[in-house]
This record gives sequence, C-alpha cells and structure tokens, in this order.
Amino acid sequence: MSVRTTREITTFESDLEARGITAGHEVAPYEIDRMAPAVVTRPSTVDQLAAVLGSAQRHGLAVSPTGGRTRLSIGNAPRAYDVAVDMTGLNRVIAHNHADLTATVEAGVTFAALQQRLSAQGQMVAIDPPLPTLATVGGTLAVGTAGPLKWQYLHPRDLVIGMKVVQADGTVTKSGGQVVKNVSGYDMSRLHIGGLGTIGVIAEVSFKLTPLPVREATLIVDFPSADDAVSAGLAVFRSAVMPLAITCFGPSCTRLAVRMGGRPAALARQVDECARHAMAAGATGLETMEGESAAGLWRGLSDFGWDGDTPALAMRASVTPSNVAALIHSVADGTVAPEMVAHPAHGTVQILWRGPMDDVQAFGKASQVRAAAAAMGGSAVIERCSSSMKASFDVWGEVGSSIETMRRLKSQFDPNGSLNLGRFAGGI
Repeated sequence: MSVRTTREITTFESDLEARGITAGHEVAPYEIDRMAPAVVTRPSTVDQLAAVLGSAQRHGLAVSPTGGRTRLSIGNAPRAYDVAVDMTGLNRVIAHNHADLTATVEAGVTFAALQQRLSAQGQMVAIDPPLPTLATVGGTLAVGTAGPLKWQYLHPRDLVIGMKVVQADGTVTKSGGQVVKNVSGYDMSRLHIGGLGTIGVIAEVSFKLTPLPVREATLIVDFPSADDAVSAGLAVFRSAVMPLAITCFGPSCTRLAVRMGGRPAALARQVDECARHAMAAGATGLETMEGESAAGLWRGLSDFGWDGDTPALAMRASVTPSNVAALIHSVADGTVAPEMVAHPAHGTVQILWRGPMDDVQAFGKASQVRAAAAAMGGSAVIERCSSSMKASFDVWGEVGSSIETMRRLKSQFDPNGSLNLGRFAGGI
C-alpha cells in the first residue's frame, strides 16, 4: 500500500461527494490499536458500500470495516489504516419469512434489534454475541466466535444460508440464497465468517431461524472443584437431555449453569435429570432460575470479557471437551489467578487477567496458555492485549499449513491489500 497523502484523501472524499456519500473526520471512536483513520464513511446502501471500497482501492487507501465496534481489539494491529467504513447505516431487515424460518438482513443491524423483530413471531437467530445492543450481524460473523448457545445450535456459519459480500474492488458477490435447502458446490459465505473482513465486507446475510422455547429454566449448581463442575457438565452433555447451553463459571469455574427450554412438563423432566447428574458429580448446592434473573445471568456470561473494565490480557482457548478441566487447572496454576468462563460441551475456555500487567508478564501468560492448549491438541487466540505487545506477537498464534491457503485467498480477492491489512493470521 502507498503511504497516505492529503491529496489522495481529498480526492477520495471528492469522489464520494460526487456520488452523494458523506465522509467525516470524527475519527477517535474508530481507532484500532492506537491507529486512527483519516476519514470515516457511513454508507447506507450496498451500492454506496461498493462505491466506497472501489474508490478506496483506486486511490490506494487501506480500509477497515466496523460495526458496533464492540470487538475492535481482536486481530493484529493494522499495517495501514486510512478509511473506516461504518456499517451501521445498512440496518434494514430485508425479509422475514416466518413460515419458512428464514430472515434476510443487512449487516449493520444489531442483534438486539433483530432478535426483537423476530421474537414477535416466536423466533430467533441462535447466536448470542456479547453486547447485543451494539454488536452488528456483520461484525459478529466477521469475528466468527459464538456464545454459550453454540453447544445446541452449532457455529454461526451453520446458521447462514446466504450472503451478499462486497469485495475490495467494489464488486458485489452473492452466495447461497434465502431458502433452507441443500446446494452443490462450495458455500463462499464460509470464507467470510471468521475472516475479519480480510477478503470482503459482509453486506447482507440470510439466516435460518429457530423457534423460541415455550419456556426456559436454568439450573445453577455449586461444586467443590472445577473438575466436578466440568464432569457434571459433560455428564449432561452425554445424556438424553438437550440443553440450550452448558457453562462453567465463578471462582476457578466451580459453578455450572445449564440452560434448558421446552414445554412445562418436558422442561421439568430436563431439570430433574440435570439435577440428578449434578448430585452424582458431588454438587454442594442447586438453584433453579427463570425469567429475568436467568436472562441476566446468561447475558453476563455472553458478555464476559467485553463489558466493564478492559482486561490486561484476554484469550480464548479451544480444546476437546474431555480436556477442558485439565486446561482450567493448567491456566489456574500460577501466582496471578485469571477469571474464566468455560463451555465444556464445545471445548471453549475464555480466560482473562484484569490486574496490572506489563508486556513481559502478558507474553508469559499467553505463552503458557498456548503451550497448554497445544499439548492437548487445541489452540488459543489472544483477543485483548496491549498495542505494544501486538507489535512483536501474532495474536492468532501458529495456524499451520493453512496459512498458505489464506495467503492465496487474500491475493485472489484483495491483491492490493485494501482490506484490514495485517490484522488476520500471519499478518495477512
């Protein structure tokens, strides 16, 4: 990429103005790792988004798309950053076919607004990102991580049936459709879910929807140790019960929360079955929660690490369910105990340290977690750390031979390096 010049920015802004697209200079809210763009644009249509990206590439400017800006810390520091594209102007629900359990929305819609719209028909998108009143559909899919509901409803990519994407040169592409059906060929939307906007900007998404449970209940169980809590969670995981989420939390992950849904009689049977497994694993206390108190609990677990004070270091580790307890022990064995939330049914452990920590200490903690996860056949990604640490440390870690495939895709879809340059794995 060429170095930004005043003339290039001015010409870019003039190009947008001629197309009726405004550009602003209130750039502070869009900083990424202490780098601020020169200009912020907020397109309100897919055509305007295409015009912004095409013009930026012609003028040699580096672009980073943003949504609700809830997780801008994810990824390496950008190598160049000239234009922030605020996607919140694309915020329409294009179609909701409740009889077919599908919906098509623009990428700037927040999850809270979408879920409120769908709930009127007793439906939802089974994705529970942190800070849903701010988090957008496009940003959440670009990050690609799921919340507690992943256990029951799988990865976000499994809920997407179609997508419209704008490539770096302004070309608009579509994959999939608005109908749930089997298709032949490769689903191109999967390249963009978890791709951090590296090879294209998500503009529209079609989801398959899930009926809202008739009623919900959450069983909270206390245990003497994380081993017991995880063991009970895995017993539920292997049982005939089909909970919505299974999560360990609290000091050293010694509390287990099991979220269940269904009709009253079936729900009561699920709660009894889960309580039986919990008692067999050594539970010291049980409580059943419903309504607002349960919703607040799950909101806090989904928001873990993203609300309140910014942690000094935050990581997300992925291992097999059978290794979750061992990873918790390995990470907790140290002078500075982290806070953790674990989802044993899908092998995810979120880990964060809130206290003061310099880069040397943070590097040591991150290396410890990565080594422990790797020894168990898993991996760990840094989601938050200092900007200075990112200067010499790839937050994604080693991704193996797949990095060559990623580089080929970047070269094919964004040969000039316009989109989120340097932020993805391997500095792509």
